[in-house]
Amino acid sequence: MYNLLKFLKKYYNILLFLLLEALCIIFLIYNLPYQKRKLTNVGNSISGKFFKVRNNFGSYFHLRNENKLLTEHNAMLMNLLSNNTNDTIPHIHPEPDYSFIPANVINNSIYRTNNFILIDKGKKHGINVDMGVVCENGIVGKIVNVTENYASAISLLHPYSIVSARFLDNQHLANVCWDNQNYRFGLVKDIPLHLNPKKGDTLVTSGFSNIYPPDIMIGTIEEMTESNSKDFNTAKIQFSTNFSTLRHVYVICNNNKTEIDSIISYNE
Repeated sequence: MYNLLKFLKKYYNILLFLLLEALCIIFLIYNLPYQKRKLTNVGNSISGKFFKVRNNFGSYFHLRNENKLLTEHNAMLMNLLSNNTNDTIPHIHPEPDYSFIPANVINNSIYRTNNFILIDKGKKHGINVDMGVVCENGIVGKIVNVTENYASAISLLHPYSIVSARFLDNQHLANVCWDNQNYRFGLVKDIPLHLNPKKGDTLVTSGFSNIYPPDIMIGTIEEMTESNSKDFNTAKIQFSTNFSTLRHVYVICNNNKTEIDSIISYNE
């Protein structure tokens, strides 16, 4: 308390001067509209710039996260929609080898021995038997039955689903099928004996069919398993597609399928 009184006494004149100056400014502002308006505008300008900068910073970090997600999603779409010329999906590649028809899953089974999915697109939308089905995470299955407005497909979770696959790192071929146990896992068969796949190794479609384009994600190696063959190894694979949450898919239309089938039929 003593120090405060000492301070006030020492700087009494200066403090009194500042107080009187402040009162004069306040009186001037509130009695002269022009000065009041100018000062208000200055305050609003400063506040506006502050909030703009703050919002820009917030938008920057928000957009950065969104851009990361969009980049990952677009990368997957570029992989899935290679050579697409369908107007329903953005063009990815100028060569019209494949087009993709979006559809919604309206029924899906994952716990049966023979699992199917039902989609809300059919013949009138360009869907035909033996077209591949994929989602944003990877391969789903193959169309087996079509009506005017609907189509059904056997998913990877079916004993008739065998996909020609390729190891992404070494390009060696193998076959992927379901293990008939868990909807998240399958088997990689016909692995050459000299290969030693490791946990996390990626498998994609080989492209050696007229159903699936090459390089569509299938899954990653979980572990090596016991093989019944003396000539090949077998591994457990975790599918990249989560069939329990499947809602939206793309049906693959190979625009050269008729020509390819005619050549295959001729050679047979």
